[in-house]
Amino acid sequence: MAICIIRMSWCIVSLTASYHPLPLKNPFVLSIRTATNANVIRWRMGLDDGSEYLGECVPVQYVTGETLDSVLEIAPLMERLLQGRKIKDVEAIIDSLFNAFPLDVAARAGVEIALFNAFAGEREVPLHRIFGKADATLETDLTISRIPNAVEVASGASKEGFRIFKVKVGGGSMEEDIDRILGIASAVPDAIFRLDANQALTVESTLELVTSLLQQGTYIELIEQPVPKADLAALDEVSRISPVSIIADESCCSPSDALRLFSETSVHGVNVKLMKSGISGALDIIRIAQSAGKKLMIGCMLESEVGIAASVALACGTGAFDYVDLDGHLLIDIPTPITLFDARGPYLRTLPTGE
Repeated sequence: MAICIIRMSWCIVSLTASYHPLPLKNPFVLSIRTATNANVIRWRMGLDDGSEYLGECVPVQYVTGETLDSVLEIAPLMERLLQGRKIKDVEAIIDSLFNAFPLDVAARAGVEIALFNAFAGEREVPLHRIFGKADATLETDLTISRIPNAVEVASGASKEGFRIFKVKVGGGSMEEDIDRILGIASAVPDAIFRLDANQALTVESTLELVTSLLQQGTYIELIEQPVPKADLAALDEVSRISPVSIIADESCCSPSDALRLFSETSVHGVNVKLMKSGISGALDIIRIAQSAGKKLMIGCMLESEVGIAASVALACGTGAFDYVDLDGHLLIDIPTPITLFDARGPYLRTLPTGE
């Protein structure tokens, strides 16, 4: 006679958040801000079986309106809301978090990562299997901000196999941007460039920059969020006439943003980031973009290994992304081995066991 052992679903007993300022290898200089640390908040979710699962968020005020203080202040409130909830009810828990904290997107994203890690752990499957069976291998770009040693950084990365560079533009003279990109192109002749303006350009300056670089033989794959996020008319105009793909970033923080963008503009695709939408919102945006026939990029906000691992799992499991920008672990100056996913130069994969 066979004996069937049924295990009760794990329950949440604790949820804490702590701040970890992690130094960057190089200053992260954008048109909007300059950072020398990755401002990481690490979440720890304790379950009644004694296990603990990690989540992570990086609040960026100009994107979601959140700060380190705002996230840390609501952590005890989130803990009280989740205590006693069963991990198997992950969708209902996410709905509860949204209803209670609708504006705290990055904070909810960090908790969602811990929730999904626990959900996969309870089922004893790798996290990427929760999202699908694509089992893709990812090739990430490497972000190079507006730093004086950009050519040196790109040259060193190319020796490790990197060939795609996301270069920050805007916030300074166009000549400086062009010189920096052409310098990298000279040092790495097979380089593929993705430009990221973080809203700093106009329709006219976007076209001028891209046209100049294309005329000089530079391979420009796309330009990310060239114009202000709320100016959908400008985003539509530049998308209609640009010779390269235009990808919305700050303009797309939620599934409703994606619906509006695809109905009101000619944008070619959107950048999905867990810190903007959480895992649940990211899954919805993927479905919306695929239905609209649009491109998908997956990006990050200087997360460390914990946050990047969740994005790697999402991208590997769904196989949905045309462009991958998951390089937070490469930008942080922490000399520890990556243990939550397989990282070999630009190539990323989930671990077979998810451990």
